[in-house]
Amino acid sequence: MNALIPKTVASLLLACAVGAHAQGAQPAASGAVTTELPAPALRLSEQPRIRSAVIGMVGYARGSYTEADALIAQQVLEGMRSRHDITRTVWPDGRRVIASVNGGDHGEERAAMLIDAEGRLVALGLVNGHCNVPPTDDKPKVCKPAPQTVLSIFQPAGAKQADAEPLVVWGRTLPAFLAAMADSDDPARAADAQKIASVEYITGQPDVPGWRVEQVPPGFPASLHPLLVQTAEVNSTASAGKIVLPKGLAGQPMRTAYQRSQRNEPRLPDAEVTLRSYAGLGALVDTYRELAKGASPEEEGREVVFNGTDGAGRYSIRLRDAQETGVFITVASWKRK
Repeated sequence: MNALIPKTVASLLLACAVGAHAQGAQPAASGAVTTELPAPALRLSEQPRIRSAVIGMVGYARGSYTEADALIAQQVLEGMRSRHDITRTVWPDGRRVIASVNGGDHGEERAAMLIDAEGRLVALGLVNGHCNVPPTDDKPKVCKPAPQTVLSIFQPAGAKQADAEPLVVWGRTLPAFLAAMADSDDPARAADAQKIASVEYITGQPDVPGWRVEQVPPGFPASLHPLLVQTAEVNSTASAGKIVLPKGLAGQPMRTAYQRSQRNEPRLPDAEVTLRSYAGLGALVDTYRELAKGASPEEEGREVVFNGTDGAGRYSIRLRDAQETGVFITVASWKRK
């Protein structure tokens, strides 16, 4: 089923276009018209309903596109995080492509949403270099250089590739800086300009679990596993006072001195798991009201905390809204002594 972009979001995007004709509308051979939209108050990647629609398409599946083995949703959202490069392309049949760029790279990495006339998200497009882990540690990632760029299109199961044709047109229409480079009188410069070397079509996996049991640290009670929502990825874990994940920090203390000063914890948890979710904070609070029955939420600064007990001992659930980067959920356990 196609993810629905709620009318409030569609209206916001349309409202951004009021007066945008002054910035110029560019008709294409296809009959589609592209308009540059004024910068909204929130980036596309910050808008909870857009994040929800992206998750509804690709879930918490991982892949290597603009980053190596990262959440696909994260990579798509980062590809539309610039507030000043948003475009809207309207096709004669009412379909719209809303797009932006990562920012800082002249649009080499960029993403777009294809929305039908009824406001449903039909597909997502991501221009990327199939980035992966480098063979050595001297580079953060290794990507296909221009002009070998790939357009990755994510669609629901059963969708036809032809349904995403507006995204192919969008992907091959370069942002201004890259277009000027491609039109350069310098043959070497023009040859180095970005081109879409290939288009791939990928079926979204909205129901794939966001974490695996083997990621749970030693000492974390099985009775608390239901508190680890599947619609989230593991961000970090700790056990016996030491970090377990990420591996680069393994063995470091579970809490820094500053973190200990900010929390009322007479004793460190025996084990904890921190997840990251792109769901809205309000929705997660409602979810944990059901999952942690009997535990009432309390606000601690910018965080919402549930404290409860079960057969294993005492536990806490801490929700911290990091806005653009999602909501961090820390489930900590103190076993009975």
